[in-house]
Amino acid sequence: MITQWQAWIAAFDQTVADDDWGRLASFLTEDVVYAVTGAPFACELRGRDAVIAGFAKSIANFDRKFDRRAWHAVGVREWHPNGITGRAMGRYRLRDLPELAFSAQSLWLFRGEQICLMTDVYDMAEADVQAALGWIGEHGAGMDASYA
Repeated sequence: MITQWQAWIAAFDQTVADDDWGRLASFLTEDVVYAVTGAPFACELRGRDAVIAGFAKSIANFDRKFDRRAWHAVGVREWHPNGITGRAMGRYRLRDLPELAFSAQSLWLFRGEQICLMTDVYDMAEADVQAALGWIGEHGAGMDASYA
């Protein structure tokens, strides 16, 4: 499972680089669900096409506004028979502005070799999330991280 998850992460990063969103389809079940909670852009997307379209929208309207984007997972744990958890950490740079950094608790559930559920939970009480919202309020005009 961890090998398939690592392949998903690598494919996602490559997709962000080259916009070939079709590459992600084979990693997701037809009925995959992606849910984001605890953030202004909270959503629940259902179905492979909706999830991929949501990722493409968020990347185009938020991530691509930056000079540099880096995401990595920390504290990754494999929960047999079908789950992986971790903390997704994002770091963004724009010109000479202070770095934008924030994290979310994440879950990936698998059905066979494919992901059937992904969640990102942002905790508004955490300092990094509060600082990120402040950064976006001050410097993020025209940026939209929403998936839906």
